[in-house]
Amino acid sequence: MMWVTSASNRFRLHCGARGGQEAVLVHSPDAAKTTVREASRGRTRLLSIEDTAHGGTTLVWQGDFHELSTFVHGTEVPLETLPSMVAGLDIQDSREGMTVRPLRGSGVEVDYVLAGNFIPEVASVTVKPLASATEQIPLSGGKAVRGGRLWRDDDLAADGTLLRRRAVLANTSTAAFFVPFEPTGKDLAPVVESIEFTLS
Repeated sequence: MMWVTSASNRFRLHCGARGGQEAVLVHSPDAAKTTVREASRGRTRLLSIEDTAHGGTTLVWQGDFHELSTFVHGTEVPLETLPSMVAGLDIQDSREGMTVRPLRGSGVEVDYVLAGNFIPEVASVTVKPLASATEQIPLSGGKAVRGGRLWRDDDLAADGTLLRRRAVLANTSTAAFFVPFEPTGKDLAPVVESIEFTLS
């Protein structure tokens, strides 16, 4: 997964094997409420998967081996929307994998996320390469734990009530961000103090 930022837009892109979004659709209980449109542009196949029940559209750009997809609100979104969104990117697709990089001089930035997931009933988790997350990590302090150094960041209301809690775990290769589903829950600390992420 990656975040793409330009002067006029910021959106999330998912990369996967060609046909992945269609496979999800086939097994979806809402498949009957979905409209699929497609078009070919050279060796590229464009898909629009409209979920009329929820008012959203998944746009898919397919190469020979892999695909990129993003979600936008609304339906009847033109098929050319995603190609225009990724116009500032150099996309190379091969059997070995897909690379997505900003075109030189485009002003586009790509922020790669190694993983975006959740620990059931505990917290959402986002893992990034350390190099792309340095501005989000405190410069000093932190608690030494198994997976590196750990910081806790709390957002408090004027009366001192805890509104939101975030934990940051960083080591020499990765930075992981945890947002607990229950800010005052006691399950987060033992998890973040025992978990470890590495980038090889």
